[in-house]
Amino acid sequence: MSKRMKIRNLIVLLTISTGFLSCSEENKTLDNSFFGYEYYPLELGSYWIYRVQENFITNNGNAVQENSYFIREEITGNFVSPAGDTIYTLQRSRSDRMDGGFTTTDVWTAELNDKAAQRTEENLRFTKMIFPFQVGTTWQGNLFDELTTISVADVNVWVYKDWGDYEVTARGIELDVEGVNYNDVATVQQAKFQSDIELRDAVEYYAAGVGLIRKEMTILDTQCPCPGQTWLEKAEAGFTLVQTLVEHN
Repeated sequence: MSKRMKIRNLIVLLTISTGFLSCSEENKTLDNSFFGYEYYPLELGSYWIYRVQENFITNNGNAVQENSYFIREEITGNFVSPAGDTIYTLQRSRSDRMDGGFTTTDVWTAELNDKAAQRTEENLRFTKMIFPFQVGTTWQGNLFDELTTISVADVNVWVYKDWGDYEVTARGIELDVEGVNYNDVATVQQAKFQSDIELRDAVEYYAAGVGLIRKEMTILDTQCPCPGQTWLEKAEAGFTLVQTLVEHN
């Protein structure tokens, strides 16, 4: 083989190798974006402050108690589970104002692996996401008995009854929350069920690189179908909640 031919073959091999490396790096980037891990970031020292507005049905439906306050969630530590996953401790604090005076109320946990994002709240375990995280993806999000009772304004309510599967209903949309525009948001519909005497509606909004930015829950029960009345008018137990992100690092 001539020297010129050897040089030509070497150039071809180098070009092919460079092409494979470029494709490999491109696929790696595409894969990370495709899976959607960026919607559930966990890092020591990260914090989020939310405005919470609640309406509790009280006195067997004869009154509505309105509450407004702030919740601060901060990742304060981590440990490794027996399965080898890193679990983060999430310290939750509450205050009547955003700029201080927070009092610790709970310590929850959150974790992320290549298959799912999970969170434990008040000893209830949730799978918040599964990966790949794409529109139309569904999964069982509540990893506990759906008839677990929760005390709501001193009334036991089956908050998670008839929730069904979680579903990614949108991804890559824009959403304005507390005056901030997020241009890569995913929505997870956790519950959407309604009968004459029961309403369950829950949805969470996640921004890439930020995490949860908005949460809405409507959990209402009644024994009166009462045509013509709104749910807040006829409800005898339950609550509505809107939680919005106002600050994070």
